[in-house]
Amino acid sequence: MSKSEDDWFSLMPTEPLQSQCCGSGCKPCVYDVYQKELAQWEEAKAKKDRSLLTKQEEESSNSELNPDTFTAFKISSVEQLTEDAYQYKFELPGNSSLGLSLGQHIVLRGMVNGLEVQRAYTPVSPVNAEGYFEVLIKCYKAGLMSQYIKSWIEGDRVFWRGPFGGFPYSPNQYGELLMLASGTGIAPMLPILQYITENEDDETFITLVGCFRTFENIYLKPLLQDQSRYWNVRTCYVLSQQRVPDLLPLKRSADQASTCLPFPMNMQTSI
Repeated sequence: MSKSEDDWFSLMPTEPLQSQCCGSGCKPCVYDVYQKELAQWEEAKAKKDRSLLTKQEEESSNSELNPDTFTAFKISSVEQLTEDAYQYKFELPGNSSLGLSLGQHIVLRGMVNGLEVQRAYTPVSPVNAEGYFEVLIKCYKAGLMSQYIKSWIEGDRVFWRGPFGGFPYSPNQYGELLMLASGTGIAPMLPILQYITENEDDETFITLVGCFRTFENIYLKPLLQDQSRYWNVRTCYVLSQQRVPDLLPLKRSADQASTCLPFPMNMQTSI
C-alpha cells in the first residue's frame, strides 16, 4: 500500500462500538453519523479531494445542544436524593434554554477505562427553564456509566447531544392523562406535568402513579407534593417494599396513558 493510500485510510471514520449506542432510537444514532461520515470519506477518496472532508467536530463548547455533536455543559450543583440517586444541575449561558420539547431526551457520553459509553436521560426541569437544566440519574454498583457519573463534582464539564424523541401534546388535547412511572422513569413525566399545571387554560386532569420501593425512596418528593396541590393533579404511589392501602385509586378511564416502566413491571401491570 502506498503512502498516499496510508494517508487516506488514516482519515477513515472509525465504526462506533456497541457501548457507544444508548439504544434509545435516537435520530441520528451514532451509527447514522458514522455512515454519513463514511460516505463523505469514500467520496473524497474517490475524487482525491480532501476538501470534501467537511466532517463536523465531535465536540463543541458553544453551549448549544446539537443532535450530531457533543456539547460541554458545566455542572453547577450535585444533590444526592437517595442512597443511589442524584440530581445534577447544569449551567446554560445567560437566560438561554436547552430548547427541548415535551418528552425529549438527551444523550450523555462518558469514558470508563478507555471505553466510550453513551446513555439517554430526560431532563426533569421544565422545558422552558432558563439558564439551567436538571437531570435525575440513578447509579448502579456494576454500571459502566455509573462509574463515570459517580466521579462528577461541581464545576466538571460533561458532554451531551440531542434532543431526541418527544411526546406530542397540545393543551386540552385530552380530558385526562394517566401517567405510570417506575423509579427514575418518572423523569419524562415531570416536564409534561409542569407544562400542564403552569398553563391556567389547560384543564387536563392528570393521575400520576409512581412506583418505588419505599416512601423514603420516592424521588423529587417536594416537587411531586407541590404539583399535587393543583386541582387537576392526583398523585398515587405504589410501594413494592411497603404496605399501603388504596394504592391505585383511579376514578375513571383516562383518555391517554403514558408509561415509563422497566420491562418486568410492564409485564406485570395491566389496567
